[in-house]
Amino acid sequence: MVVLICLCEGSWELWNTHWGYWAIQTMLPLHLCNIMMLLACFMLIFKNYRLYEFVYFLGIGAACSALITPNAGIYGFPHFWIIETLLAHGLLLTSAVYMTIIEGFRPNLRSLWKVVVGSNIYMVLISMINWTIGSNYRHITHKPDTPSLLSLLPAWPWYIIWAEIIGLGICLILYLPFVFMDGRLKT
Repeated sequence: MVVLICLCEGSWELWNTHWGYWAIQTMLPLHLCNIMMLLACFMLIFKNYRLYEFVYFLGIGAACSALITPNAGIYGFPHFWIIETLLAHGLLLTSAVYMTIIEGFRPNLRSLWKVVVGSNIYMVLISMINWTIGSNYRHITHKPDTPSLLSLLPAWPWYIIWAEIIGLGICLILYLPFVFMDGRLKT
């Protein structure tokens, strides 16, 4: 999985460079899924629980969103762009599930709160980068140009608040199986 994730991310960068689409405002690996894929690689190699907490909650949530509404750009299936998008996000989802089922990692309530705080700190840092270089990483300055789940939310800045609420709800749903398995909240 590590090799496939690296091949996906590397081929994406090379494809965009080759066709002249690479720009600092759009191609740095700062979107949530890009960061989660990097963390997933280290998580898989080192069997790191701290990285697992983030990949489990944010990786699964973000990957599912990207798989439900993939950004195919101006291309459709079977173009490289859509195949790479589906494969990369599928691998992100699979890596978190693998660590849960095969390696026996389990998130706990403390994990959930670490992820909520950590993702908000990351959002503040990305906001500063966006302001500095005129980018829209994490879709903080405006909604993506292509249809996504964010398209269903109100205009800026309200969609950010709603996305936070929805994100927390998704994390709680992802934690729910462990609440049922344990029969109690585990801290």
